[in-house]
Amino acid sequence: MAVNLGDRVRDRVSGFTGVVIARTEWLYGCTRFGVQAEELKDGKPIEAEWFDERSLDPASPEPGGPAVGGVETG
Repeated sequence: MAVNLGDRVRDRVSGFTGVVIARTEWLYGCTRFGVQAEELKDGKPIEAEWFDERSLDPASPEPGGPAVGGVETG
C-alpha cells in the first residue's frame, strides 16, 4: 500500500487509527509515518504516534467526513 500524507490509516498491531501527518525516511531504508488520532482526550488532541510503513492499512473514511487522500468519499 502506498501511504500518502492526509490518508486515513490503521496500524495492524495496535489498532491505532488516524490521519498521516508526517513521513520520515531513515538511512537504512526504514520509512515511518506520524499518525494523528482524530479523537480528543480531555478536550485536547492525542499525541501523534509513529509506525512503520508496512504495518499500516487504509482505514475506512468517517461517514459524511471530508475527502481522504484527495478522493471524494461521497
